[in-house]
Amino acid sequence: MQREKAVARTRRGLRTRRRILWFGALALIGVGLWGVWVAPGGPPPPRPVGAGLPPGPIPVPNTVALPGPASPGPTGDDQAGASRRAEIAAEEARLTCLRTARAQLEQEIAALREEAERRRSEMPGRKVVPENLASGPTPAPAAAAGGGQATPAVAPAAPEAPARGLRVFVHHRANSPPGASAAEEVAQTLRGAGVEVPAIRPAPFVPSTPVVRYFHEEDQAAAARLASRLGRGWAIQDFRAFVPQPPPQTLEVWLPSS
Repeated sequence: MQREKAVARTRRGLRTRRRILWFGALALIGVGLWGVWVAPGGPPPPRPVGAGLPPGPIPVPNTVALPGPASPGPTGDDQAGASRRAEIAAEEARLTCLRTARAQLEQEIAALREEAERRRSEMPGRKVVPENLASGPTPAPAAAAGGGQATPAVAPAAPEAPARGLRVFVHHRANSPPGASAAEEVAQTLRGAGVEVPAIRPAPFVPSTPVVRYFHEEDQAAAARLASRLGRGWAIQDFRAFVPQPPPQTLEVWLPSS
């Protein structure tokens, strides 16, 4: 019982102390306010709105920024369009590469055509040596039976040797060992006959038949004599339209690929 009374007295003391503290705080606040109002000069003048703030628009209080319309994100159509544009760009790049390759091929084809036209223009016509001229002299017939003296038949004149001072260039198919061997044999035959053969030349294109080409009118007869000396099947070609022309007394021997 005494303990309960002691606790009650303690509680009453705490409440009293709290009340004293509250009253003291209120008294201090009242004294402060009274000193401000009764001080010389009175209360401070009201401060104008915006004083001390940097120049500019005055923010509106209690203004809540409303969210604007959200920008639409990429849709399926936009993604499909971007993919389509990428495919078109790749296709245009591929077409550009193809056009470049086509232009290069067209240039190469044009160069080959020019080469073919030049060689075709170099062969305006072909003159075939007659068989009786190419075969050489006809041998005399054998003596008649019965021991009588045979009368030799009149034989055609032997083909003349090529004129001296001729220069003959022998041509054969490039990268063809049989052609090179045949050209070497022809060159040895001509050199043995006293004809000057300065060089044996490989060529990427050769005619289908063996020919002797001449470049001046005065060399036509020499070309025919040279073709007859080389044997059957040889022809001569008129290359007087060739540009640039080699010097006179220049002939060319062309061997076919086979």
